Amino acid sequence: MGYAPCFSVQDTAASIAFYEKLGFTVDSSGATPGDDLHMLFYGGEFCAMLYSNADLKNWLPVLADTPIGFAGMHYLGVDDLQATHDLIAQHAEIVKPLTEHNGMRLFYFRDLDGYVIGINEKTAAPAV
Repeated sequence: MGYAPCFSVQDTAASIAFYEKLGFTVDSSGATPGDDLHMLFYGGEFCAMLYSNADLKNWLPVLADTPIGFAGMHYLGVDDLQATHDLIAQHAEIVKPLTEHNGMRLFYFRDLDGYVIGINEKTAAPAV
């Protein structure tokens, strides 16, 4: 089973425009009034969802007092790290520049709602 983060966002239209500038594509075909939910893809692969903060809190009332953004991060693996970095750096705040950690190159950016996303080179999963 895959992991699919769902970002609670203030303004889905603004978030969609932001992510599209970064090279993501968005499928809004399932979004309806009262359920403003959009699928986010990178390189043709599903990677996350964008959900209107108001609609998310209606769907899951337990989140009513939770602010947008959080202390944590998400990761996205890409084929061409340098090209992805160069594109994202034009439109988003890079909060940690390209670096190498444990043999993997990566960088981090912050989105419009405060989420920190790490971008790393795709690598094969280690054999277990």
